[in-house]
Amino acid sequence: MAYGLYLLAAGANAQNHRLEGLSHNLANINTAGFKPHLAVLQARESQAIQRGETAVGDGGVDELGGGVGIQPAVTQYQQGSIQPTGRKTDFAINDRDSFFVVQRGEQSFLTRAGNFLFDAQGTLVNNHGDPVQSASGGRIRINPNLPYEISGDGAIVQGNQRQLLKLARPSALGDLTRVGDNLFQSLSSVTNVPSEQRKIVGGALEHSAVEPTSAMMELIEASRVYEANIRMIQTQNDTMEQLIGRVLR
Repeated sequence: MAYGLYLLAAGANAQNHRLEGLSHNLANINTAGFKPHLAVLQARESQAIQRGETAVGDGGVDELGGGVGIQPAVTQYQQGSIQPTGRKTDFAINDRDSFFVVQRGEQSFLTRAGNFLFDAQGTLVNNHGDPVQSASGGRIRINPNLPYEISGDGAIVQGNQRQLLKLARPSALGDLTRVGDNLFQSLSSVTNVPSEQRKIVGGALEHSAVEPTSAMMELIEASRVYEANIRMIQTQNDTMEQLIGRVLR
């Protein structure tokens, strides 16, 4: 009976993990360049197998499943839709594997969010104030009192000065880890995107890759499964109370 409670608690915890991920995705449905989380659940072996007390394939009762385990969440890097905004400093990447590069402190981070702007000093920054890097690795700066133009390949042009936005690719998307604020850090080296492969759309943003309808349906499903686990826990608890009460009579 206690083992049944354990299995149900593990199931409820797994569905709660799903709910947190789905809620986070839905909360970022309007976040430019956002990539959704995917909760990963995996069937667990029984406690006896995990402890090495019995082997897989014995065919005994100890091979009954051990419930559901939680694995690290996976980021889904599908391309979001690109929509024009009319803002000169908005940029979208029409390429799933490339990222803008911003600087925070002494570190460089990758992002798909191209909603940039010039601060009072004329430095191009993201919406958290992190400077955007140029293809040469420095910051992009202009004279805020003079006009500027945006070229089709993602360059800021002011007078004779032409500063190209840096685009980078990690060795593999699986090497990326989230660091918050819609930023990623690569666990392996990154390379600059060659000029002939740059696919930047100016005056537009890549929308969140979250599909609202699918995410909402999954949220409802996970919520109902979570509630079912909780009800079963209560049923198991009531049954155990009745059994103990009869034994102690």
